[in-house]
Amino acid sequence: MRRFITLIIALLATFSLVAENVAPYSGSRIFWDTTTRKTVFSGGGYARLIELQDGRYMAVCESGGIKYAFSTNKGNSWGEAKRLVSNTNNTPNCVPDLIQLRDGTIIVAYNPRPNAPYTEDRKFGIRCKRSTDNGNTWSEEIFVNDAQHTFDNGCWEPSLLELPSGELQLYFADEGPYTYSGEQQISLCRSFDGGQTWSAAQKISFRPNYRDGMPVPVLLNDSSTIVVALEDNGWSGVNDFLPTTVRCPLSTNWNNYWVNESSANREKMVDYSFCTMAKGGAPYLRVLPWGETIMSHQSSTFSGGNLIMYCYVGDEEARHFKAMSTPFITSGSDKVMWNSLAVVDTGVVVAVGGVNGNIEMIKGYPVRTLHAPFGHPAVDGTITRGEGYYQPTCTQVRLGTKSGVVTFADFAYDADSLYFVCRVSDRTQDATNGAQGDAVRLLVDADNVSDTKPQQGVYSHFFRLDGKIQRWEGNNGSWKRNDECSIRLAIKQSSTFYVMEAAIPWADLGQTEPPVAHRMAIGIEMQDRRNNSIVSESIPDASTNAPWTWMTLWLGELPASVEPARRDSSSADIIRVAYYSFDGREVSPDWQGPVIVTTHFSDGTKQSRKLLKR
Repeated sequence: MRRFITLIIALLATFSLVAENVAPYSGSRIFWDTTTRKTVFSGGGYARLIELQDGRYMAVCESGGIKYAFSTNKGNSWGEAKRLVSNTNNTPNCVPDLIQLRDGTIIVAYNPRPNAPYTEDRKFGIRCKRSTDNGNTWSEEIFVNDAQHTFDNGCWEPSLLELPSGELQLYFADEGPYTYSGEQQISLCRSFDGGQTWSAAQKISFRPNYRDGMPVPVLLNDSSTIVVALEDNGWSGVNDFLPTTVRCPLSTNWNNYWVNESSANREKMVDYSFCTMAKGGAPYLRVLPWGETIMSHQSSTFSGGNLIMYCYVGDEEARHFKAMSTPFITSGSDKVMWNSLAVVDTGVVVAVGGVNGNIEMIKGYPVRTLHAPFGHPAVDGTITRGEGYYQPTCTQVRLGTKSGVVTFADFAYDADSLYFVCRVSDRTQDATNGAQGDAVRLLVDADNVSDTKPQQGVYSHFFRLDGKIQRWEGNNGSWKRNDECSIRLAIKQSSTFYVMEAAIPWADLGQTEPPVAHRMAIGIEMQDRRNNSIVSESIPDASTNAPWTWMTLWLGELPASVEPARRDSSSADIIRVAYYSFDGREVSPDWQGPVIVTTHFSDGTKQSRKLLKR
């Protein structure tokens, strides 16, 4: 019996060491560019931003009424704020939203909210104004909806959506029907003449005894599903708002249909298997050109009690939101409230937040795949254009909005080595505390192990500011220290930043030659010592001990084996041809280099092919 038990224990130990190869994390992560952080409005709240058809950015906010402003240089600077709506009769106008219709009409919707003492002639409502000349002049105020005249029975937070048919929809949170309870539903009004007249409100979402609120609608990239993000405080065991979606097919279009508390079409938004539950409200939802979705909301879960902005990336169905990031660098006393997102250019994300009372914006770049071009960088700790890195300024990876220590990183390769360079902006550099000082960790899955634990074929390199290299290899689910290597590391420091540049021989990654056309994966972590404590930041949702969460890295061209599924022929008409870079961004037809060309047909199908344009 003892021998039998010993055998069982040995077998169990063997099974526990078996690699758990899983599908690699394939979604985008957003890298926020701190150099693009700008003030849009001095003072104000609840800001929204869009890119107009003429290339200008337009933003609106509440600030003693409703204000709007334009940027003619992609947000680098903003013109003088103008007043669209003034507050009168002790009735503030709040929470604007804006949209430009396909015919060029700009519409701004907003929410009159009477102050006490309440009178029956001043009701909580939804109104809008229109401009048919690119925002130069505006219509008189247009009535959309009225609720009751008291705060407990008002309506709130309008949000606009135009459908392919030309129908314009306005969603809002509505307490008006619940004069004897604290309940709230999401209501919808429709316009079929570009916002000049509106239908009566109809219910599209309601959880009895709770408060669905702050709706933001989108039409998914499949052009067949309407999804509305909202805050829902009725989830069991949460006792707070959670970002939630409700949805319906475009073919149904909410006709004789609404989402109740038990519907399968009501879902939590965040994939909490990836992060601790971040309770909070004010969600905002947008769609990227290639179909992925992005969501933001405010929460105090990880910020010491202050509400700040968190952003996530979801899939093409507006589900499984992951890769949580914080667009704005914040201290413990900062607040980033009542935020929104915009998608501009070919897929750049603009986060807009009420930062300590002002309205600020920052741009983020969704990236699915990292690239290492062929090149011969000089390993000297100096970033020089033309060395062969993916970006001329070595900014393929951008970190720093969580820690405040801005870090850029990039890659290249040749027949001998994988090259890695990073530039860390740091005025308090610490090279005297060894492994407890400033450092950068580079994780490499050279064999596409894509496991839940460190296994053979994955490597961890810890580049310390004192010039030492610590190195580990994956070994049956854990890390095994092995500092013997031929890695060359150069470090250059200034008073405000330092640069680390390394050449990692392919032999030190278990390779006899560069693994061109084979998937690799990368993780990057920055470690900064300040005030006798360590602050760190990594690529969103890239876990040190889980190679499957690291970002895909390709050497040279994307291999045909990962080309998107395609249909070889179609009798349907072509309705759109889109061009995408290999990191998922939509680009112009004159893009030079590797590109995926996706043809959309009138029957709803699409065909994609990989090309190398020169």
